[in-house]
Amino acid sequence: MGSKMNTVPLATTLAGLTLVCSLCFMLAVPTFAAEQMEQRIAADYVQEQGIMAGDRNGDLNLSAALTRAELAVLTTRLCNGEEVLMANTDYYARGCRFNDVPEWAKLYVGYCVRRNLATGYDKLHFGAFDPVTPASACTVLLRARGIEDDYGSVWSYNTAVSYAASLGWIDRPADAAAAITRGDVAVLIYRAMTGSRPVAAQSTGTGEGYLTNGEPITEENVLELLHEVETDWPTGTVWGTHSTPGTHKNEVPSTAANQVMKHYRVSGTYACGGYASMVSSLVFGNDANPARQVTDLSQIRPGDILFLIRNDNGNLWHVMVALESPNDMNAFHCTDGNNGGQVYWPDPQSPYSRENLDCFGTEGKTYRIEAWTRYPENVPYTGESINAWSL
Repeated sequence: MGSKMNTVPLATTLAGLTLVCSLCFMLAVPTFAAEQMEQRIAADYVQEQGIMAGDRNGDLNLSAALTRAELAVLTTRLCNGEEVLMANTDYYARGCRFNDVPEWAKLYVGYCVRRNLATGYDKLHFGAFDPVTPASACTVLLRARGIEDDYGSVWSYNTAVSYAASLGWIDRPADAAAAITRGDVAVLIYRAMTGSRPVAAQSTGTGEGYLTNGEPITEENVLELLHEVETDWPTGTVWGTHSTPGTHKNEVPSTAANQVMKHYRVSGTYACGGYASMVSSLVFGNDANPARQVTDLSQIRPGDILFLIRNDNGNLWHVMVALESPNDMNAFHCTDGNNGGQVYWPDPQSPYSRENLDCFGTEGKTYRIEAWTRYPENVPYTGESINAWSL
């Protein structure tokens, strides 16, 4: 006796399949959107750092495959090698003896070869226009960050991707792709340089009106974060210009702070501008809480960025970050980088370590102060930060 076959109406089957596809699409879209957001934030960062540039229309082409020649350019810039490159063009030009490298890329390829960051397929072929594999990208970036793969190393070319993944630099789907995109490498560079993932402002605290630790913006909470910055970047830390031996630089995403630096045409990476931009970003975040100019200097608050301008020619002389509000004698503490090539934090017990508004101005003074704040307009000045760094 034959068994009776269970049948399902076609319409029901199609409806079920439609529901499954819809659910899969709904699950995939947020992941894809998150990846795109991460790439955009990372791309903004590497562009600010001068590592990645757009085409003639300013497009970074993040979805395009990265070529080996482009990777050589990015790696050279990541290593701050362009100045060295231009000062020793013959030496680095001789490092590129490949016959398939375009003229615009030869110095960069030569730099990477001379520095043992990259190699060709053989003596004559570099594969300049070949797509970059995840293994190649991770190998070059690990070497560029000083993690060598010589004898006894914890990684090799064959394990470069897994080792980079263990550091949190790369994950799926980029690590399993046949070729890496420009967006993928932007994320890879971002993570390698900052030790963190690119996150939107809303993921750091809750964006506008909040600090990087998730607390609301108040003078007291800003002071707490400034003390943490002092612990991480104490007085005496080497911090100078790009030519200062062993100098540190700003590697923190600093979109909002760097907008102010651009206004004064000062670097947001090195020297006093880079230091002030970093401190501001570590406190107020990357692109949340945009800066606005302070009209009443007596209401300077902790975390405000101060620009010292020469009155005779309008040129910028120095950049500092306020640590407290001016007291009844107009005195207040500040921190700055490139103070003799170092980071400086004041001795809170010393009566001689404060700046004073009376020393600056437009009448009969050499310098004037222009101050910028990232406190939202709905967070009023309280006066509670007067002498606060000394307490």
